[in-house]
Parts: sequence; structure tokens; C-alpha cells
Amino acid sequence: MPHSVITCAWLMVASTALAAEPATRTFAPPLFAFENGVAFGSFDNEAKTLKQLGYDGISQVHAGGSQLAERVAAYDRAGLRVLSVYLDVSDQPLAAELVAPLANRGALIELTIRKRTPATVDAVRQTAAMAARHKIRVALYPHHGFAVATMPQAMDLIREVDHPNLGVMLNLCHFLKGEPADDLESALEQAGSRLFAVSTCGASLGGRSWNELIQPLDSGNFPQQRLFRKLRELQFTGPVSLQCYAVPGDKRTNLERSMTAWREILEKL
Repeated sequence: MPHSVITCAWLMVASTALAAEPATRTFAPPLFAFENGVAFGSFDNEAKTLKQLGYDGISQVHAGGSQLAERVAAYDRAGLRVLSVYLDVSDQPLAAELVAPLANRGALIELTIRKRTPATVDAVRQTAAMAARHKIRVALYPHHGFAVATMPQAMDLIREVDHPNLGVMLNLCHFLKGEPADDLESALEQAGSRLFAVSTCGASLGGRSWNELIQPLDSGNFPQQRLFRKLRELQFTGPVSLQCYAVPGDKRTNLERSMTAWREILEKL
């Protein structure tokens, strides 16, 4: 067979394989644990424990002093990531020094808005621009009781700020606390490409208290497959984090239970 025919045939096979790849690709987002569910002594022990349990790293850590840089270094040694910091903006933009250790690492700022004034929009815009220069994305974190408490409020602010580096993070516990559960799929669709990240946890539908809305991932009756099937349908490629705020019991046991549940969720999709 002539070489040109062989080459043409090979290209056709390769093109077919590449075209088929997205349909068969496994949906398996990286999973991080919120800092509020991790307490294992030193940063090195913290990272070692999360690696043993199968997590990709830690998220929603608090910035300040040298701790962020020290934690990033410890996680680097373990081959894991510090995904995000948890910060608030009102009238003043965030200083670059707060997040510098996360520059050029595919990291996030999870941004709450506790109060919204006329200056807030510009402060958020300046924060998004600063973070873009460091290749850090900014995800609004709708938090029950804050000025930006719901997904629609976050999307309104995103439109007003009008900066490509500003998105939103779907947080299941806050969503169920303040928005109708039936609106979940619609909220995800409306976020679209601005959905930068997701946090989940076990939760009880109709629950009002945080101990009902934040549980290990194997607890509660919220159907996790519902959330992740929709994310797969939307071709979501961002990170997922496990919310652990005030979950009672041994932290390692809770994380181990949640990792087992996580794997089962993905297997059943």
C-alpha cells in the first residue's frame, strides 16, 4: 500500500478516536477537603493524611502571615495542592500579597460579600484584575445571610462587574439553606461557564440547621447523583470541595467516610 494511503488511513483512525474521546471520558473532578474538616497537626501531617485518604488537596484555607506559603510548600512536598483561600471584599480590593503564594498554580479565591456598597463593584473588579495577573481565578461564594447569599445574587454581581476572571462557586449547603432545592439544575445552567467550582456535603432535604445541611458525604437524603449528573451534562471541569463545617466526630473518620461515598457517587453516574 502506498505510504500516502497508509498515512491517510492512520489520520482517519486517529481523527475518529479523538472525536469519540469526549463521549467516553470519565467524569472524575478532583476532590479537595475544606480546611474546616482538617486538623492533623503540622501542615506536613495534614497533607500526608489527605494523600493517604485519596484527596487532591485542601481548599478554603485562611490567608495571613507566612502560613499560606508554608502550607503550599508542605502540600508540594506531598504532591497535593492548596486549591483556594477564603476571603471577603467590601469597599477595598484585596492586596496581591495575601494570595501571592498561590500565583500560577491554578488556584482560586473564594470570595464572600458580607455587605454591598456602591464601592463594592469596583473593589471586586480590581480584585478580579489583580488575581488575573497572578493567574488565580475569583469565585464568588454565596453565603447565607451575607449580601451575596444566593446564586442569582452572585450572577447579578458578575454581570455588573463584567470581568472575565470573576465567576461563582455553587455551595450545596448554602444553596439548600436559601434557595429552593428544585432550582438547582436551573442555577447551574444559568452559571454556565462562570461556574468555577462546587462544594458539596451530605445534606438533608428540607433541613434548616447547619448540622442538617452539612454532614459527611454518606449521610443525609440529598441525592448527590442529581448534582453530579447535571455537572457532567454541563461538561463541568472545575474542582469539587467537601464542606466540613462543624461536623461532629473524628475528622479522619469523617473524611474517610466521605471519600468512600465520593467514589460510590462517581461509580453510579
